Amino acid sequence: MYGNTTNAGMINDATNNLGSRHEETMAQLSRTVSQAEDLLRALGDESGEAIDAMRTRVASTLQDARTRLSGHAQQARNVASSTMSQADQFVHENPWRAVAIGASLGVLVAMLMSRRRDVDVGRAMAEFH
Repeated sequence: MYGNTTNAGMINDATNNLGSRHEETMAQLSRTVSQAEDLLRALGDESGEAIDAMRTRVASTLQDARTRLSGHAQQARNVASSTMSQADQFVHENPWRAVAIGASLGVLVAMLMSRRRDVDVGRAMAEFH
């Protein structure tokens, strides 16, 4: 019954790992795109053998960035699919525990929304006076 705690740990580890890889990839992609845009701006309307080679290199760099991004997107889909399968298995093995967790999350969200609304009302009243 408590063996599923390992599944939750695995899900958390996979999610954290995916999040850090995603941030890393997005930073790399952002740098690559920025460098490519800088190069294209610097090239302007220039022509010639060296410029054409530079444009080809920039296009290749952008294609490489897109390929890496696509690979990470597939990896994210795989992790999401695995996580959904594990969650589904957990719910089938522990239906009442799943209901309790869902209800607890619902209460928590309701409390947070209520608190947020109270803060917003308090601010509005303070601004009105």
